[in-house]
Amino acid sequence: MQINALQDIVVIKRLPPDDMSEGGIALAYDPDYKEDIGIVEYVGEGKMYGCKDCKTEHRRAPEVKIGDKVLFSTHGHQITTIAEQELVILREPSIIGIIEK
Repeated sequence: MQINALQDIVVIKRLPPDDMSEGGIALAYDPDYKEDIGIVEYVGEGKMYGCKDCKTEHRRAPEVKIGDKVLFSTHGHQITTIAEQELVILREPSIIGIIEK
């Protein structure tokens, strides 16, 4: 299934929480706990904004791309299930940052 996200909408596949703590201690898995880290699955073309003086519209390109691992806000997103996969839908400004290796 292909989703064509509009404007500054980003669709994220949430990553499961890690099984181990940083110290190597095995942690019990809590199915209600949701990590706010995920992989960008779909991203829109960018937000449209207008220019009062020139009366034209411009598109601001998104800063994230498909495949980026991101940390996102715990508020302001929608959760939906498509093709038996839970996805998080939010606007790009709700992404806190891109996680790099």
